[in-house]
Amino acid sequence: MKGISVSKGVAIGKAYRLDSTNFCIIKHRILEADIEKEVVRFCQAIEKTKLQMAEIKKRAEKIADKYAVILDTYSLLLDDDILINDTIEIIKKHKTNAEWSLTQTLNNFLKHFNNINDDYLKGKKDDLDLLVQTILKNLVGHSQETISDISEPVIIATYSLSPSDTIMMPKNFVKGLVTETGGKTSHVGIFAAALGIPAITGVKEVTSKIKSGDQIIVDGIDGEVIISPSNKTIQQYENKQANYRIYEENLLTNIHQQAETLDGYQVKLLANIESNHEIKTLHKFGVEGVGLYRTEFLYMAAASLPRERELYENFKQVVQEMGNQPVVIRTLDIGMDKQLLSDSKNNEEDNPALGLRGIRLSLAKPQLLTDQLKGILRASSYGNVKILYPMISSATEIIQANKILEDAKNQLCKEQIPFNEKIEVGAMIETPAAAICIDHILNEVDYISIGTNDLIQYLLAVDRVNDSVAHLYQPFHPSVLRSLKNIMRSAENTDKKVSICGELGGDPMATMLLLGLGKIDALSMEPHSVPKVKKIIRTTRIQDAQKLADDVLKMSCPDEISSFITNEMRIRFPEDFDRNISFEEKLNPASNQ
Repeated sequence: MKGISVSKGVAIGKAYRLDSTNFCIIKHRILEADIEKEVVRFCQAIEKTKLQMAEIKKRAEKIADKYAVILDTYSLLLDDDILINDTIEIIKKHKTNAEWSLTQTLNNFLKHFNNINDDYLKGKKDDLDLLVQTILKNLVGHSQETISDISEPVIIATYSLSPSDTIMMPKNFVKGLVTETGGKTSHVGIFAAALGIPAITGVKEVTSKIKSGDQIIVDGIDGEVIISPSNKTIQQYENKQANYRIYEENLLTNIHQQAETLDGYQVKLLANIESNHEIKTLHKFGVEGVGLYRTEFLYMAAASLPRERELYENFKQVVQEMGNQPVVIRTLDIGMDKQLLSDSKNNEEDNPALGLRGIRLSLAKPQLLTDQLKGILRASSYGNVKILYPMISSATEIIQANKILEDAKNQLCKEQIPFNEKIEVGAMIETPAAAICIDHILNEVDYISIGTNDLIQYLLAVDRVNDSVAHLYQPFHPSVLRSLKNIMRSAENTDKKVSICGELGGDPMATMLLLGLGKIDALSMEPHSVPKVKKIIRTTRIQDAQKLADDVLKMSCPDEISSFITNEMRIRFPEDFDRNISFEEKLNPASNQ
């Protein structure tokens, strides 16, 4: 069975199927005299859930900072006016039970996620649903089976895992995880990666095909689940398991060396982050700075819009922790801000990906952008900070945003607040318009950052989270590669720096091709991807990368290009990409130095 690999490694063992199906909520009417009692019952369930989340967060802090911050988001959602007040309003207006009213609020709330373009944030839908399920448990006084009593090594197979499930599970007995829901950005993926537990999500019908006690294999390297394997298959995966551990250890050897090709070309490897809590863990992966600080969580998790001082304090902490290393802070890239969410009936968009989002929203609400820019400017006096505007489609938008930036600088000067007056300003290149008119964009910025996720989606007119067309989302499509080459060439001609912060930048399979397409100054990615990408760079020559890119650019079919690149990378880096070789034979530790 295939799924999404969210935490690398191989787990072999006995399955433990956890029943985590959602409640079937029945709607029923309540008497006028019982409305206030129903509201009180709902509020008591909220308070009980808050206490549970606080206790869970205490335990989570011992596991990983990044995991603990997710629970902060949950706690803030429990204080959210929409979640609570809308439910109470439905109870009173429709005279319906709290359980039904809460599920209606959830359904309305989830619609807002469709107005969020960032795939990372879209992955939080499952987490929000799990939080509501926790409240529902407290409303009905229902206690599902607990996994805290597991007393032998198992691989958990379940529909979904709640935050309380992940915290309560005995870590020394959980060898692997398989779920039907979730993705890399869900709390399950982050939790598993933090603990180094092999995990696969998005495995459809897994709970109907696996029974407790079944022998299974979770291959978190290739995203496969094998049920009732033969002895020969088990032996094969035991070898793969052992050799992957050796491989990972070797990747971290000399991790703080620079990402420099064999012929002396250097590329900075930076991290994509969404919380200041993540900073402490970056250095162990050899990260050289923050290439993309997504600020959306500061707004998604806040009970009210964060203002200048709150943003400044957050940014300052990140900048100070990174020292002299660069910190690129992206202004808000979200479909609707918190204020708009509260008035959602008037702001729903039929096609939010093409609607009021990114720089468009910031320009439509100048005070929103001013607060962000003043917060970034104030933090810039503590380190190497850069501003990044998202969703740019014309030079006009940059000119307008920079006018607001100049006004923000003037305000800080009047207030005698220090900042870096020469702070660099960059634009995200993620729309076809920006890619085509890249020369106009480059005239207005100090650097550019290519957001490949959106650029690919818009170039190919494909929504990659739509199951019907997701297979058409092809990063190696000729139009994508030609666009990247043109962008890089234009930037080099104007002596402007280029970074890639989309998913393609952190894909080791694409590293050599990207090096060959043009001059890249930085690649920004999830921190866990840095060691492997660094290894590829350090064992590559630019001349070979350029030859690879030249060969690819002559091809017209995405499948042909993908097959060619896969074959080339398997030949050049068999221990990294060749499924028939990698981790099957004992690796030579020296080969990964």
